Amino acid sequence: VGQSVSARFNMSGADMMQATQTIGTTAELVDFADITGAPQMVLIQNLDATNYIELGGDSGLTVYKTKVAAGQTTLFTPSSATLYAKANTSSVNVLVVAIEA
Repeated sequence: VGQSVSARFNMSGADMMQATQTIGTTAELVDFADITGAPQMVLIQNLDATNYIELGGDSGLTVYKTKVAAGQTTLFTPSSATLYAKANTSSVNVLVVAIEA
């Protein structure tokens, strides 16, 4: 399946960010820089060629847990400003893009 999608979002806030973050094998907070509150939209791209990451709303990764395979990307609207990530087997770099609500 080949699909290309583009989207536009209206921001009420003033902050947006793009950064890489190294995610280790224990759950850690995803850094949204100066964005306070739940971001309107978050893009996470797993930059690793081998290992997947898991994302969740708590440190135990039991709240809205999802997996992002090596080289894959996910786009979503988080329900809070707290997002945890954990790498499988060894640390991975991820691209984090977020826009303020």
